[in-house]
Amino acid sequence: MLYPQQNDTRNLLDLSGIWDFQIDPDDAGESQGWFNGLAAARPMAVPSSWNDLYDDLRDYMGAAWYVTESYAPTSWRGQRIVLRIGSANYAAKVWVNGAPVGEHEGGHLPFEFDVTRHMRWDAPNVIAIRVENHLQPNRVPAGNAQGGLAMFMRNFPATTYDFFPYCGLHRAVYLYSTPPIHIEDITVSTEIDGATGLVTVDVVASTASNGSLHLRNGETQWRGLLQFTNGRAQAQLAVDN
Repeated sequence: MLYPQQNDTRNLLDLSGIWDFQIDPDDAGESQGWFNGLAAARPMAVPSSWNDLYDDLRDYMGAAWYVTESYAPTSWRGQRIVLRIGSANYAAKVWVNGAPVGEHEGGHLPFEFDVTRHMRWDAPNVIAIRVENHLQPNRVPAGNAQGGLAMFMRNFPATTYDFFPYCGLHRAVYLYSTPPIHIEDITVSTEIDGATGLVTVDVVASTASNGSLHLRNGETQWRGLLQFTNGRAQAQLAVDN
């Protein structure tokens, strides 16, 4: 997964700001269609931890909903559109314009979904994210564990670690576009073989077409060929000392 960026082939829209927010202690939001909008919303900063922003949410660990609306630039038509969430602690479900687009568990890594087919071009797009942080012994780190470090279990919440399990959207949320044919991931590794430097490039792409690899050091250039099989290719360049 590549970090999103703005360049001559990719576009980036930062959705950070104030979103609508509503807690869901009875876990009724999905059955009641909260992904279309919140009836009793209050403002919530994204990114942030909801425990820090309202006194009555200081110790709340259940489910909550974030909803925002955003227009997609018309220049993005015909492109692949991706919704990227930098961090949702701990588990998240995501909807775009009322359609479920994916789920993720784990509050410490980014995740993203291709939302191209769900986008509207003549109206605002409704983006809804349900986040929940129920403390469970099988999560990382474990919460509501039994036994173990009793000194922590006497505190609230009942955890075996010495920090507070903050909840919410903890990193920025982005919409970004790529061409339909695009690089999905790239890994560069280097090593030394005697007096020669070896640069190995592994590429994951959305196509089986071949491509070229260019490495530049000042005015010196090296070139390699990327031959894709099932969307993957590897090339190695030798750079003499």
